[in-house]
Amino acid sequence: MRENYYNTSMEQAADIPENIKCPYCGAANSPDSGLCGVCGKNLRIPAGVRAEAKARKMLNVGPAAAFPENSPISAPAARLWARLAIVAGLFIFYLQWFRHENYFSFLDFVNLAFHEAGHVFLGFMPRFVRFIAGTLFQLAVPAVCLVHLRRRGANLGWQLCLFWLGESLLNISVYIGDALSQALPLVGGGEHDWTYLLTEMGLIAHTTGTAKAVFLAGSAVIFLSFYFILEDARRRASIELGNDKQ
Repeated sequence: MRENYYNTSMEQAADIPENIKCPYCGAANSPDSGLCGVCGKNLRIPAGVRAEAKARKMLNVGPAAAFPENSPISAPAARLWARLAIVAGLFIFYLQWFRHENYFSFLDFVNLAFHEAGHVFLGFMPRFVRFIAGTLFQLAVPAVCLVHLRRRGANLGWQLCLFWLGESLLNISVYIGDALSQALPLVGGGEHDWTYLLTEMGLIAHTTGTAKAVFLAGSAVIFLSFYFILEDARRRASIELGNDKQ
């Protein structure tokens, strides 16, 4: 119904308003936006309308070209500063792996729960699969959450899940690096997952290198999440937060 509303109310290019209210949260958005800048959901504005609005901005004609002088001041800065604060906080969190040896964060308690669940759920599988199941589950859960939130259009949600996925890789790198010394406490005791896995794969002599490679992979994923968080704020900066004209 929302898509039909946009199609019928903006059939003519001249009918394109200055702002379009989000049908979900009511925030005012530029007519060339694809997603709401507040709730992140799809505005369902027809592609032709968005293209016309963008063309008018480029040509500086029509009501969609720019806000009138007496219109409310747009507030992209608030959104951008909020995203910068999030990235700054996450970056400080990331730096803890350089400050502390074998760092175990509060988020790793969640990772540990899913790690152990993997061993339980795949406990009937062959020995190698049973041992790697914990690591697979630890990575699968944030990945599934990422895909789910991405499909729902919850941008910040899936971007934070991407960070979570990278952080989980950092935790795994610590576990891998412990394969020889086995200094970390194991839940329930038993054999060290990565001592067995690296031995089976012929990489036990390259424990340090393997751990560093996984750490670098996790770091790359984390910085990719930073990029998406900031880029998303930059792309949707022309938003007015609740400044509706009556």
